[in-house]
This record gives sequence, C-alpha cells and structure tokens, in this order.
Amino acid sequence: MTLPRVIEPGGGPTTVVGGTPVSFLVTGDDTAGRFGLTEHRLPPRAPGAPLHFHNELTEMFYVASGDVLLTLGGERRVAGPGTFMMVPPGTSHAFGNPGTDPATLLVMFTPDGGRERYFRELGDLLNSSPEPTPEMLEELARRFDQFPAAEGLVTPEKSSGTSFDAHNE
Repeated sequence: MTLPRVIEPGGGPTTVVGGTPVSFLVTGDDTAGRFGLTEHRLPPRAPGAPLHFHNELTEMFYVASGDVLLTLGGERRVAGPGTFMMVPPGTSHAFGNPGTDPATLLVMFTPDGGRERYFRELGDLLNSSPEPTPEMLEELARRFDQFPAAEGLVTPEKSSGTSFDAHNE
C-alpha cells in the first residue's frame, strides 16, 4: 500500500485510450488489489467502452461533469453530473459521450483486477501500427475479465436490481 496523497484536478499518472485521457487516481498497487479508481476525460462524441460485462469485478461509475450515455443491462440513458451507476459482476454495461461538450467520469473497480495494466495495454494497442484486429482486442480484454456482451445480457442470478432506478422499486 502507498502513503496517503492528494491528487490535484487533471493529475495522476495518465494514459490515452482511443483519444480519451484516463488518469489512475488509485491503483490496485495502492490498495493491495482491493480497488482501483480512474478518471476518464471523455472528449465530445467519444465512443467510450462498448457493451461488455465482467465475471469477477464490480464496477461503479460517477458522472463528475458533462453528460454521459450510460447503459445498464438493456436500459440506456443520458446521465448528468451526480449520477451514480453500480454494475455487479455478470451485468452488461457501456458508456460514452454522445454530446458536443467534454464529460468527466470516475470509474471504480473492486477488486482492482489489474485495470491500470488493462488501460495502458489497450492504449498502446490502439496506438500501434498496424491497427489491432478485433481478435487482438478481445484477447486483451479477456485477460482482464472483460467480455463482449449481447444487448441487455444479464445473467439469471444477477437479474434483479439492474434498473437505473432499482433502489426506488
């Protein structure tokens, strides 16, 4: 574990993934693998992450600024600042910036699952020449517990509470 610290806005080690700066605010190395926290500064019209799921990771999203298109299970919505989304293992999800203004999204993983390595390797792969094949991208994702999802895929044991408003039902 590392020592306590304060990271100023826009600070922290950063990589670029598909044109989106991703800063590592807290890594698995900092927390003995318990969790990691990243900041994604999505440019306008950034595609973000395609629909996928994790078998082991719980992923949490917090919209810090701008509007972000969030997908949870089969439900999609444009979410503004202050919106929080929790994604249990086995639940399909995606995000992107559909608008003309930048957006900032905080993403937390527990356990960390090597997400810093995943984002760094993904950024390197996307910036490589020749362009990576879909098979190369899928192999990388699978190594870090990320799997492509069919629209609305939610495993049966995870099917309750996948609505954006499930806590109000």
